[in-house]
Amino acid sequence: MAFIKVQKLVVNDDGSIRSGSASIMTTEYDSSYKGNSRHTTREKLGKVISISSDRKKGVFLSPTRGLVAYDSTADSFESVERDDPRISTKKLFGEPEIHTVFGDVYLFLSVCETSGLLAVLRSAFPQDKEYERVLTHLLHSVLKDGSRISCDDFIGKSFASYLFDDIPLGSLGSDTIYFSFMGEDSSRISFFKALVTQMRRKDPEFGTGCYVDSTPLPNAIRDNPFNALCSHGITSTSIQTRLVLVLDEKTGLPVWYSVIPGNLLDLSTLRSTMSDVAESLDICISTFVLDAGYASKEVIESFHSGNEQGKTITVRMPAKKGYPYKTLYHQAKSLMSNAKYEFIRQGHTYFGKRFETEVFGFKMLAYVYVDKDNALEGSRNYRLKHSEEYEKMTDKEKNWYSVRFGFFILLSTELKDADEKFDDYFGRTRIENVFKTSKEYLDLLPLSKWSDLTVRGKLLSDIIATIALLQLRSRLSGPGISTNKLIGKTQSLMCMKKRDGNILVEVPNKQAKEFYQKLKVKVPASLDLKKFKSETLKLKDSKL
Repeated sequence: MAFIKVQKLVVNDDGSIRSGSASIMTTEYDSSYKGNSRHTTREKLGKVISISSDRKKGVFLSPTRGLVAYDSTADSFESVERDDPRISTKKLFGEPEIHTVFGDVYLFLSVCETSGLLAVLRSAFPQDKEYERVLTHLLHSVLKDGSRISCDDFIGKSFASYLFDDIPLGSLGSDTIYFSFMGEDSSRISFFKALVTQMRRKDPEFGTGCYVDSTPLPNAIRDNPFNALCSHGITSTSIQTRLVLVLDEKTGLPVWYSVIPGNLLDLSTLRSTMSDVAESLDICISTFVLDAGYASKEVIESFHSGNEQGKTITVRMPAKKGYPYKTLYHQAKSLMSNAKYEFIRQGHTYFGKRFETEVFGFKMLAYVYVDKDNALEGSRNYRLKHSEEYEKMTDKEKNWYSVRFGFFILLSTELKDADEKFDDYFGRTRIENVFKTSKEYLDLLPLSKWSDLTVRGKLLSDIIATIALLQLRSRLSGPGISTNKLIGKTQSLMCMKKRDGNILVEVPNKQAKEFYQKLKVKVPASLDLKKFKSETLKLKDSKL
């Protein structure tokens, strides 16, 4: 008669079997043994997977039969499938060793740690669930490399899928939870406070001199609460939201932003921006470098005798009534061929001369410029396309068209040489790069975010991603190096998650290795996942 003998059986609190082995035993008559019987081992059943309370049947991992069920009463075996309710497939077979993309996420997180951005995010979002969602969307925004892959799909195929325990992947596709809490004003204030605090540890002057500018965000969201109908002259109108951005003049990083409906640019916009950053971040904006949309009598008067007196303003002069646009052209035209007033910037030759002028009754400094390369090209193209009109012009008009397409004027309250003021104004191209990065590369304000709260949340999310991308780009200075190339090449570096939870990293190819070296990040051969989450990401609860 056969029976099951179990040895060293250890049962967990939940009733599952942790360890133990079993064998099939038989009883034979033997008068020489006590009780006239002895037990012999007929077959080793191997590891006990499950067993009945009377120990007459169970499931075993046999060294000869594999996964098998045995019934001692019937003395019979039967095969067991992976989905058999008597076994725990995950515990029995373990998680498969799968390959995922490693190189881009690990490198980017390492750069964010070095720059201090991870510390900023951890401080701004102390709750693990919120912090993890911020990181998942940050990784997706920057590393998707212009593709239209959704956030859940991107994280799912990446090393990032091992990092965040509290977020179901399916919730990342249309993450209303995330964009809602990011849309709260407290989230915006917390982030920028943490950013300014972190940056001032490196440079106490961070945020003391800032550019203020704005950009339109045309879109087709019918219910967007920030939209307003804007006019662009007598022939054009559009629905717009406008983003006002404050940038630190040394680093070019955003230190604040606000959103206004439509295309309204006035003194109240500047004042509300100054008030916001002063109250929220203890930043006093002393320098304004603005585009022509801000030029108005109210603004110029305020910087002379109003609340903004003592602050510096530089604004591009619009070619409209009330401004001595053509007057200054005639005043400067006799000097435009004088090499004394020429300077070269980025391969273009410029004429530049400073004049004193009066605008709306206030004394201002007018910096008159001509981009001679653009002027020549623009004039040539105009003459080729409008030859008949050009021939009918007077000599005075022809002289104007010879410089018109490169002519511009900066108004300022600050005394500098013309080439220095030029550099100040076009240093604001950094803010244009921020706008371009946010709107084009990061898809700022997608059409799917409709409510007031989620629109605000999407803006903050993209501003954070913009800061991360700008910091990454600043470390990639050099010929032939781009973030697109970095992301594409490092995505070739794969990793494998072992059953014990640790990560094995493949040997990087030459290009991936070069990018890691350029950013002074070492490619690990293996990674302790629990340690990485705790020490690098500063996650409080690591569940592996």
